[in-house]
Amino acid sequence: MASVGLVVVGAILIFFGTVALYLREQVVDRDAFADRAVAALEDDDVSQFVGRQVVVNLIDRGSTDLIAARPLLESVVQGVLQTDAFRRVFRSAAVETNRVFFVRERRNALFDLSDAAEVVSFGARSVSPRLARELPQDLPVRLWSLSRRDFAGATLAAADSVRVLGIVLPLMAVLAFVSAIVVATDRRIAVLRGGLAVGVAGAVLAVALVALQARTLAGVKGDDAVTDEETRAAVEGVLQAYLGDLFTWALLLGLLGLVVGAAAAALDPEDVEGPVRRMRDRLLQPPRTRAWRAVRGAGAMGLGILVVLEPMLSLRLGAIGAGALLVFFGAGELLALLGRPGRTAAEAEHTRRRAFARAGLAGTLVAAALALLVVTVAREGPEPQETPQLASSAGRCNGSVALCELRLNEAVFAGTHNAFSAADSPGWFITNQRHTIKRQLSDGIRLLLIDAHWGVQDARGKVRTDFRREGRDRNRVAASLPPSVLAAAERLGGRLGAGDTEGGKRDVWLCHTVCELGATRMADSLGDIKTFLDENPGEVVILFVEPYVPPSAIARVFKQAGLDRRVVTLARDQPLPTLGELVRTDKRVVVLTEHDADGTVPWYLDGFSFVQDTPLGAQQIGQLRCTRTRGTADSPLLMLNHWADLFPPRLRANRPFLRERVLLHRAHRCARERRMPVNLIAVDFYDQGPLIDAVDELNGERIRAHRRALAATAAPSG
Repeated sequence: MASVGLVVVGAILIFFGTVALYLREQVVDRDAFADRAVAALEDDDVSQFVGRQVVVNLIDRGSTDLIAARPLLESVVQGVLQTDAFRRVFRSAAVETNRVFFVRERRNALFDLSDAAEVVSFGARSVSPRLARELPQDLPVRLWSLSRRDFAGATLAAADSVRVLGIVLPLMAVLAFVSAIVVATDRRIAVLRGGLAVGVAGAVLAVALVALQARTLAGVKGDDAVTDEETRAAVEGVLQAYLGDLFTWALLLGLLGLVVGAAAAALDPEDVEGPVRRMRDRLLQPPRTRAWRAVRGAGAMGLGILVVLEPMLSLRLGAIGAGALLVFFGAGELLALLGRPGRTAAEAEHTRRRAFARAGLAGTLVAAALALLVVTVAREGPEPQETPQLASSAGRCNGSVALCELRLNEAVFAGTHNAFSAADSPGWFITNQRHTIKRQLSDGIRLLLIDAHWGVQDARGKVRTDFRREGRDRNRVAASLPPSVLAAAERLGGRLGAGDTEGGKRDVWLCHTVCELGATRMADSLGDIKTFLDENPGEVVILFVEPYVPPSAIARVFKQAGLDRRVVTLARDQPLPTLGELVRTDKRVVVLTEHDADGTVPWYLDGFSFVQDTPLGAQQIGQLRCTRTRGTADSPLLMLNHWADLFPPRLRANRPFLRERVLLHRAHRCARERRMPVNLIAVDFYDQGPLIDAVDELNGERIRAHRRALAATAAPSG
């Protein structure tokens, strides 16, 4: 029993000792920490995350109008991140970070990228002098800063412990295993137990690391600069850089333990060379059966092909196999010294059979335990990234039970103008929003204004507008763009309209005026909407399409994305349904179009038969008007076009439009002038103000008015 207890203690010590030793040598150590930081930067997701943070810092400290050129600026910064100069700066910052975390005499660190910022400025000037002028004049970029008070001494205490435990625990583990062998009545069995214990410790450590990564990634959220997915991918890259080798240590520890245990179970002290000799004879002697000859021939061919195609991988696999065989043989040699002298052959055979039986039982228990751990990790691993609406959607409509009582023309929907044109989407040079449609939906946007174009993607991934298929003239389209924007579009994306001459697969893309300035595949965006509705069964979404493709193409893309099952067909001459009715029938997508509603697609509704809107063109708050521009006086929905109508769009100019007081005042004023409630509010850069709060306030007013009307109707007449 003493031997068994020592083996258990040794397994616990080797588990924690391996972790402590790794942290001591690979994380707490200054040079190793910095090297791993630079290795993390090699990961594409980490590099993209760092580049995005640098760009956001430049935009926040320079002109906010840089948001329109954010993708171009990101491409410049990504080039800087690949330079040796930036890596040296990054490594120096990592060294300073290590000192703050783990060295008591260092109290703070500043991640200052001054030198790299100079390269950014030079790169920007080479691409666009106007862009470079928008950058901040004082270029030092602070990516992040660390202060001792942020950590409350926790990392310092942990580092002090790791420096000691990384040496003490492994030595104590070795001492425990040696003691277990010394005090055992049967030392071969003690070695078997010890090997299995080490193997289990390695396997448990590997599973624990998988669980830790899953738990960590499940709680990672993005911010205004990066999406949840981008942040999660970057964190995964950092974890791999710092803890990936610990996983390898765990596997090697498990392999070592299992090989030693197998040697203890399989080798006979009186015939140490027997297993190796039998293995050699089976490989070299001629096969006795045709089946065995076929298996051996196929195996030899497979190994030969692997060696030819993957020589380095074959070398590594061969080295691992040779190492395992050497450990196996060496363990057998040492075990031969542990046998009790004078045993008869029968006693040796009895001992060997008993060892096999115990090894089999222990192996079964270990396999069951590992299976249980894997199942637990699978069940508790990354938790679904549910939105708040999903957690409480039962009986609710757009987040509220009371909203289910309101009809479409009574409720208010927060909306985004050119919703697809997002800085977070790759390849966009002119943007009206910062975040993608997926993020917009999560943030509370329920009205999406989108433009559908024919586009052709060339071999380099560039999307070009197919003017010939759209029936538009390139020159007329180009004349609608400012000369500077036209020049930038053709410099960055090539000649406008080349899609009709270069071949490639034609598809429907979401673009603003021309796809050369940015394009998102419509089917992909509709797929994001479908996923959101699947996960949030109480939400209703309105799409308003400015189409340059026929209704048949729109219908095909909706079917391709699987969203056609959720669209609703509305009758213009009947009262509009309540949100509750749309939710109960699971017809929760209203699709409106600015034109081409010819009846061939019943749910593709004539937008300005249902909607009347306010004038476009306001560039300042004082220019906003409530008069009707499109639609008719009896169109049941009222939409506010509420953005600074500038091209390119400018974040700074739109911020005054997004003040809650301005939003509520205009909604109330237009409701009075038009004698109907406002239902749709479309803005640019929605996240720069309390749009969602203002819409919630307006919906609260509608609910109270609706309840008062019901009470007045139900009251008995006097």
